[in-house]
Amino acid sequence: MRKKLLRYLISAMILTFLAGCSGGQTEAVLTPEGDDGSVKEAQLTETHEEAAGVESVPCDLPLPGPDDWEVVLCEQFDDNRNEWEIESQDNPYARYTSAIADGKFVVDYTAKGFAGYQRTTLTWFTIGEEKDFALSIKGLMDSSFQDVSWGIAFRGNGDNFFLFSISNDGTYKFEILENGVWTLLINPKSINSIRLGKENTLRIEAGGQDFYFSINDTMVNQFSGALLEGKEILLIVSAKEGVSAVFTFDDVVLQR
Repeated sequence: MRKKLLRYLISAMILTFLAGCSGGQTEAVLTPEGDDGSVKEAQLTETHEEAAGVESVPCDLPLPGPDDWEVVLCEQFDDNRNEWEIESQDNPYARYTSAIADGKFVVDYTAKGFAGYQRTTLTWFTIGEEKDFALSIKGLMDSSFQDVSWGIAFRGNGDNFFLFSISNDGTYKFEILENGVWTLLINPKSINSIRLGKENTLRIEAGGQDFYFSINDTMVNQFSGALLEGKEILLIVSAKEGVSAVFTFDDVVLQR
């Protein structure tokens, strides 16, 4: 059964966190990619801790990780047997509804104006709890604004997590929230494989200190040197103040 969490926090674009948390410095030894900018194919089998004796969930969707990894979640949103957060919220920072409709998980989202239209809201929905994993998910952003994004947070532990996300301007980035401070680990990068106004598939493989990121079956980057030890995996939606979007998600596959 998936654990329920409190699910919104407020950030200035990259650096400031507003949710009653104190600020602090983030310290880590991190290597986003090779000197030549190349991206190597994921090789995580040796660092993966297999769950012996546990039967995988049946799944006819493409697997994001090796075939011998256990399937923990195979979600096509035919119903809500996996207990996604279906709700309506109207808080000081955002107004949204989340629902399962027509075989999709849909989040209708509007960020309110609360700080001079300079900041961004994040809202998250629980996917699972795994430290080493492979995950894929399809998502669509329907918005006329560029300042919206969605992505996957992982190695979470309360208010600390990594976040890999794509934006409606055709960029992706990787960052960390640690002790109330946002730090970019991979700067925003434009990439042709992001299909604006259409469905995109994100895939993450995490094993030990090594992460590999793919968009629409194209490996776009890798990262080594991770220090967070949490297990929370979250689906994130985000919008700048005053911006609205409808997010639609499907075909979530989680392996460990």
